Amino acid sequence: MTIAARRTLVRSTIAAVLVMHTLVPNSVRASEPVTTTPTAAPPTAVESTPTTPTKLGPDEVLLQGGGFVRGTIVEVVPDSKVVIVVDGTGERREIGWEQVVEVQRDKHVGVAPQTDPTPPTRVEPVTPSLTVSRGRPIVHLELTRQTRRPVKLFEINSEIIASGYNASLYGMNYSTVCTAPCDKVVDGTRGQDFFLGTAETGLWTASRKLSLEDKDGTVNIRVKPGNRALRIAGAVLLGIGIGCTIGGAVMAIPKSSLRTPGIIMLAIGIPSFAAGLPMMLLGRTRYEWADRDTSEDP
Repeated sequence: MTIAARRTLVRSTIAAVLVMHTLVPNSVRASEPVTTTPTAAPPTAVESTPTTPTKLGPDEVLLQGGGFVRGTIVEVVPDSKVVIVVDGTGERREIGWEQVVEVQRDKHVGVAPQTDPTPPTRVEPVTPSLTVSRGRPIVHLELTRQTRRPVKLFEINSEIIASGYNASLYGMNYSTVCTAPCDKVVDGTRGQDFFLGTAETGLWTASRKLSLEDKDGTVNIRVKPGNRALRIAGAVLLGIGIGCTIGGAVMAIPKSSLRTPGIIMLAIGIPSFAAGLPMMLLGRTRYEWADRDTSEDP
């Protein structure tokens, strides 16, 4: 090989080496992964939700220095820690034992949480207006003596009278109006009757009927309470007296074999009737209008 050919070969080899040197770094760099820097996103506003205060707990932990924490104790480890859910925030707080002076459980049981005092609104009682007019007087009951049983004014709502063969039946529907001294407006404009009596029903000591239809203003009624026991005893004697008197009169017919028993029955019946009738009258409740001198009920 000639010298010129050798020079041409050397030049070609050098050129090939230069070309490879140039291409290899570029291909290596092209195969390397491309690292990108992420773009920071703008901060997103987070809506804050107000914490709802938890229910006030019954426990309290006294701290060194005079402070305290109130809430609900969920864990106590002696010589280690106290875990308490703090009132108002619901925070679960762990307190070291060296900070604890005293642990008080159920200290505030039954104590209502303190709130801003709001003065109560005072509601005045509403008193219905009293309309006094003719037939609607203010009734005042004045007792002549004290009694263990209350004296009441009763209103007769309705009466029923039924009669049949040798028998009759009387019924009455009534209601309580007031208890002595009463001092209230009583409506008597319908012309209905009233009566006075002691105890809850007043039937055993019922007075004669009275009417308020023609009354006006304030009506004072002086009442002498009845005696229930006296009236019951009078009713028993009156019944015995009537029965014995009628039966004895029938049996005491002259020339009758039952004349002697009849006379005995008359001897029992007549005194019983004579004693029972006054007892019935004296045992009932009596009244008089206070502005009158004459009694309405003998």
